[in-house]
Amino acid sequence: MTSSDASSQPIHLKGDILVVDDVPANLEFLSTVLTQQGYKVRSVLNGPTALKVAEAAQPDLILLDIKMPEMDGYQVCLSLKTNPLTQAIPIIFLSALDQTKDKVKAFTVGGIDYIPKPFQAEELLARVNNQLKLRAAQRQIQQLNAELEQRVIQRTAQLEREIGERLRIQEELLHVATHNSLTELPNRTFLIQRLMQLFNQNQQKMSDSIVLILLECAQLEAINNSLGYHAGDQFLVSLARRLETCLASGTVLVHCGEDKFAILLENSPNLNDAIQIAKILQRETQLPFQVEDHIIHIQLSMGIVQGAPTYEHPHHLLRDANAVMHQAKTQGTGSIQVFNAAMRHRALSFFEIQNELHLALANHELSLVYQPIVSLASAQVKGAEVLVRWHHPKRGVIFPSDFIPVAEETGLIIALDRYILRQVCLQIKTWQEKGILISTFKLQVNLSAQQLSQPDFIDYLDSLLSETQIDSQNLALEITENALMQKGDLAPTLLNALKRRRINVSIDDFGTGYSSLSYLHRLKVENLKIDRSFISQLTQTRDSWGVVKSIINLAHDLGMSVTAEGVETAEQVDYLKELDCEFAQGYFWGRPMDSCTVAVKTSE
Repeated sequence: MTSSDASSQPIHLKGDILVVDDVPANLEFLSTVLTQQGYKVRSVLNGPTALKVAEAAQPDLILLDIKMPEMDGYQVCLSLKTNPLTQAIPIIFLSALDQTKDKVKAFTVGGIDYIPKPFQAEELLARVNNQLKLRAAQRQIQQLNAELEQRVIQRTAQLEREIGERLRIQEELLHVATHNSLTELPNRTFLIQRLMQLFNQNQQKMSDSIVLILLECAQLEAINNSLGYHAGDQFLVSLARRLETCLASGTVLVHCGEDKFAILLENSPNLNDAIQIAKILQRETQLPFQVEDHIIHIQLSMGIVQGAPTYEHPHHLLRDANAVMHQAKTQGTGSIQVFNAAMRHRALSFFEIQNELHLALANHELSLVYQPIVSLASAQVKGAEVLVRWHHPKRGVIFPSDFIPVAEETGLIIALDRYILRQVCLQIKTWQEKGILISTFKLQVNLSAQQLSQPDFIDYLDSLLSETQIDSQNLALEITENALMQKGDLAPTLLNALKRRRINVSIDDFGTGYSSLSYLHRLKVENLKIDRSFISQLTQTRDSWGVVKSIINLAHDLGMSVTAEGVETAEQVDYLKELDCEFAQGYFWGRPMDSCTVAVKTSE
C-alpha cells in the first residue's frame, strides 16, 4: 500500500518512532512519510533533546542523523545505549556519509541499521517496518521465555512441549519479518541477509559469480489509481507467480518494494546468462494479465549488476542495482540496462550536487548574470534575460546545465526559482532607486513547470512585489510552451493573473514543444522566443529561413512580438531584420554580463 493510499484509510498507529535530525526539511519529510503509514512520530532537532525525549517517551524505534551540532549521532547513540531505560531501543542511522568506516562506527556504537542519504521512501518504510516487526518478535519471544521459565518451575512435565511451541512461534515471526505478506516472497531483509551470508562465505568479498537483477513495474500506480488497490494487489500476486515460473528451481526471487522485485543469481558464470534471463522475463510478462474482468498489459524495466571483489559491503551491490534501475527507467519503460562504472559516477555526482545545492542556496553561492535583449530596429538594449551561475567554493563556477537537471528531478527547482526571482526583484529595486530603469526595460526570469504548479506561486509573487515595492512592468517571466501545456486549462488563469500585475510573459524555446495554434491563441502572451536551434540554421538553408519566417508571421498574427535567441553573426541579424523580428539576444552582442555592465549598456 502506498503512502497516498494510507492517507485515505483510518489510521491505526503501528509504532512510536523518534526522528532526530538538525535539518527541519528532513524532519518534515520523514514525519510526513511515517505518519501517512500509521506511525506515531516525534521529531527533535538535536541530541540533548533526543536523550530527554527517548527516556521519557520510550519510543519503539529511533531514526538518528549522524552530523548534528552539539552532539553527533554517534555520541547520542552511545548515551542511549549506556542508559538502562533506553538501551534496548533500536536505532537506525540516517546519514549522507557513505564510507565503510562510518557504517562500521555506526554499528560499533550500537546501531542496528544504516540508511545512506538520499533514500527512497519505500526503502525507508521497509526497513522501519522490518525493524519494528523484529523488535515485536523479540519482545514476544522474551515474554514467551519468561512464561516458559515459570511453567518449568510449576509444570516440569510440560517443559518439552513449551519449548517446541516457543520455537514454532519464533520461526513464524521470523518468516513474517523476512517475507512479503501479500506475495509470500522473501523481502528486502531476507535479500540483505542472504547477500551477507554470501559475502562472508567468500571471505569478506563479493564473488563475481553473483548477479542481481532488479525489476520494476511502472504500471502498478496506474492500476491502483484506475482499478483500486485490491486489483493492484491481485495483479502483484499474479506477477509474482509468473516470475516464479520463468526461473530455475532454487533461484531467489525477492519482492523488495511495492512495485519492485529482485532476482539473485548465485552461480551465474557471466552477465550474458543474466541478460538472457531478463529477456525471458520481459517477454513472458508482456503477455496480458487478467485481473477480475480487466486485461492488463505491462512492461518491466530491469537493471543488472554483477558482483565483484571490489564491493566492500553487500549494500554496495544494492546501491549500484538501484543506480542501474534508475538508468533503465530514464531510457523508457521496458529497458534492460547493465551497470557500469559511469553510472556509479553519475549517481555519485547527482548526490553530491543535490546536497551541495542545498548549501549553495543557504550560503548565497548563486549569482546572476544578464544576457542583453536588443531591439533590432534601434540597436538599443531593451531588456535582459537573467541567467544563474553557481560559484562553488572548491569547484569554481558550475554552469546551469550541470545543476538545473538535478534541481528539477529533486524538487529543489522550486526553491531555486524563488531564490532567483527574489534576487532579480532586489536588483530591479536597486536600479529603480538609482533612476537607471525605464518602464519598457524588462528583466526576464525563467520559471520551471514545477514552480507554476505550486498553488501559492501567485501569493508568493504578490508578497515579493509588496516587499520590494518595484515597478512590476520591469519584471517579465519566461515560460516554456511545455510548462504551459502542463498547466492545461489553468494556464489562461495564471497568465491573466500575471497580466493584472502588469508582468509580461514570453514563451521560451518556441518550436521545441508541442503547442497547437489554437492553444497559442488562447494564451495571449506578449512575446514569443524562437529557440536557438532554428536561428543557428537560419542562414544555411532556405527551409530554415522559411520556418523562422513562419514562426514570426504566426506570432505577429497572434499579436505577439518576437525575440530570436542565440544570435551570433551579423548575417543572422540582417536576416532577422528582413523578417521583421523585433528583438534578439546572443553572443553577437557579447557574453552574459554582470549587473554593472548591463546597467551601462541600458543607459547607452
